[in-house]
Amino acid sequence: MDKIASTLLAFPPGANLNCFGDNASYNANVKTHVTNLSKLLQDRNADMIIHGPDLLELLDPAINSLSYLAVLHTLVIPGVAASAPRDLILEKLVLFLVTFDARQCRYARSHLHDIFFAAGNGQYLPPSAAVEALATAILRLDPTGSLLTTSHILLAKLAYNTDNIEPALPVIDKNIVFFPGMANYGEPKYLCDLTLPPPVYLSRETGLTGVLKSSLVLEYDLLRGMMYCSRRDWAKAYDAFERVVAFPTREGGTSKIMAEAYKKWMLVSLLSKGKLVDPPPYTGAAANKLYGSLGKPYQAVAMLFVTDDVQALKTEVEKNNQLWSEDGNTGLVQEVLAAYQKWRVLGLERIYSKISLPEIRQQTTSAETGKVLENDEDVETLIQNMIISGMLNGVVEKNDDGTNFLTFLSPSTLLSEEDFASELASTALRLKQLHSFFKLTRERLGTSKEYIKHIIKEEKRAEKNEPDPTLGFDAQVDDEDLMGGIVATG
Repeated sequence: MDKIASTLLAFPPGANLNCFGDNASYNANVKTHVTNLSKLLQDRNADMIIHGPDLLELLDPAINSLSYLAVLHTLVIPGVAASAPRDLILEKLVLFLVTFDARQCRYARSHLHDIFFAAGNGQYLPPSAAVEALATAILRLDPTGSLLTTSHILLAKLAYNTDNIEPALPVIDKNIVFFPGMANYGEPKYLCDLTLPPPVYLSRETGLTGVLKSSLVLEYDLLRGMMYCSRRDWAKAYDAFERVVAFPTREGGTSKIMAEAYKKWMLVSLLSKGKLVDPPPYTGAAANKLYGSLGKPYQAVAMLFVTDDVQALKTEVEKNNQLWSEDGNTGLVQEVLAAYQKWRVLGLERIYSKISLPEIRQQTTSAETGKVLENDEDVETLIQNMIISGMLNGVVEKNDDGTNFLTFLSPSTLLSEEDFASELASTALRLKQLHSFFKLTRERLGTSKEYIKHIIKEEKRAEKNEPDPTLGFDAQVDDEDLMGGIVATG
């Protein structure tokens, strides 16, 4: 026990995370410690299980993170050991996930990946605790949240399937810029270098994530879209589904997930934008063709949604109830019906700056009932809910004769000077964060064989002074998956 404890406590020396002056020194010492831990796990595994609970009490997960992980791994993988109460071990699992030192754990290889999986597989921890702990751990390892990992998929599935979406949002809300295997960086010289971008240290080579097939990437954004739908965050749901709809595939193929997302995307476009919009211009031709064929009932609803023929819309929805149910979109279709009158109210802003509630009641109709609302109080409730949700910029006021009016406000009217300054500061911060992503993407593009071939071709064309008949680099990329580790669907 004492010898095991001595080995475990050896790093960092003096329990001081800042005792190393440079990356080279840190790297050398932590690699020596990892070697010693590996030997310890191989030679004294049985003792580690027996004394594991006591060793966890001795170690600090925020300081002795690698040692704590080594002990925890023996107690949890492949199953929870019987050497201590199950609740105690799982409590230590959560404590590690929310406090570990991310710099050390870049050297943890598959052991950390195993612990993330144990937390997120739904077998050990209550769902609410598992989602929050795993989300925290993902962002400890990569605070930018910009690289999609296998842990993201695990988190999204658990959060959506158990309806624990709120604690997952800090991860789900992050913009994914990188994927495992996008470029073959290999293992960096100093894994501990805190200036490394996520794709360099979160890779298959370092063992901190696995390969993601394109089907998993699609599933992740589909799940994100459905999570946002459950929160009625239509704008974010729209963006998530659109990533699936426009996903690049080999030889123009289209997957079942893409078709499913397209149907949801059409409905959400009505909720977020008040109309059906065309897929992004970079959507594949084959995908567009299939979407047009599969989505006809949805397109019919979308066409009627922007008209005043509420009875036709209601009838079109009702005759396809079985289809909505089979597609799992009954809830979204009902949301569309509920949103119809709201978008008619918003449309009045093009004509009026101020309008009475009785006039609104006469000029708009509910698609849920096919009739006008019964009284002005119902109209006011509808409008107040729109204002509270942020859908409508306006205010309900009482006129001198006692009649209630809706006054439409411009967006700038609602922003105080402090709010406006806060918006500017937030935008500046996002631009600063994007700079590092842009730099890394530009470097990767510069070493891409497709881009190099494009440059050489353009130089030869320039020498001959021939006009450029192409649409640019994107039109000349070979039929090859540019994301490396992602396997194309089709």
